[in-house]
Amino acid sequence: MDPSCTNSVNGFYNFLNKSMEDLERVYLSNSFMSLQFLQRVICLLRTSHSHLTLLVQKLNLPVGDKWLDDYMDETSKLWDVCHVIKSSLSSMESFCSAAISITSTLDGHHHHNHRQVMRAITGCRREAVGIEEENRALMENRVQRFPFWSEQVTAMESSKIQNGFSGFRGVMNTMKNMNTLFLTILTQGLVYCIPGDTTATVTMTATAMVRLKQRVAAEMERTGMKKGVMMYEYRRSKTAVEELKTELERRWCGGGGREEEEEEEEAEKGLRERVEDVKVSVGSLRNGTESVVAQIDDFFDEIVDGRKMLLAFCSHR
Repeated sequence: MDPSCTNSVNGFYNFLNKSMEDLERVYLSNSFMSLQFLQRVICLLRTSHSHLTLLVQKLNLPVGDKWLDDYMDETSKLWDVCHVIKSSLSSMESFCSAAISITSTLDGHHHHNHRQVMRAITGCRREAVGIEEENRALMENRVQRFPFWSEQVTAMESSKIQNGFSGFRGVMNTMKNMNTLFLTILTQGLVYCIPGDTTATVTMTATAMVRLKQRVAAEMERTGMKKGVMMYEYRRSKTAVEELKTELERRWCGGGGREEEEEEEEAEKGLRERVEDVKVSVGSLRNGTESVVAQIDDFFDEIVDGRKMLLAFCSHR
């Protein structure tokens, strides 16, 4: 870690700008709303929070003043939304298990029990529907009702208070803007995106933040994805299951009456490829979501430690 990013307000701003540019590169080099990108978003949330906690101790701040309330409120915001994200991911394992059960019924069997396979596919699709219904309810009943989504910090207001509390107020408001953008991206990717959702109403002042927000909105418009869980690995896993179902139905319906041995072998090869697609897609989804949950758990610990550190810092001054 570069010590300058926690030694001064300017150093902290430089850290945020560089980190945003790095995040933008990750976004551009991966599939839309990929878990790799979403994990980097969480990583930057964690890193910026830990750096902010260290920066506070270098500034000449009055003990127990409003700056501490602002910090506590912002960490509560992070805690509340990340808790919802973690809750939404807890049901993803049931979808993964249902998808893998499909491949288990097909592995190593040349003659497949049609009814058993279709029952497994139907169960997997039902799990997907259940996840999206539950996650939509989480967005409507929990996330969208959090009061902080309506907070706005304009560029003019930010400039007026930039030097408040030795520059901490300006830093805090930049963090509020960034956190709200990141939490919006994470909830759209990992929980549910609702058409017309306007949770991210804060004004972006940093160029990299503006670009990232615009890129995400433009890609959703281009692809026509208006609602649902945006996470790439989840959408790819669902598509892989549907492609497998289509391949099985084509084979069971005759598929043009293939009778020659070479054609039959080719058809079997195609089926094996579809099965492998499901395994690979679901494996990436399972590993990625488990990693996200582990990161969130670590973030919870860091929030608790940061709060304790600043309370102790204030009490010993």
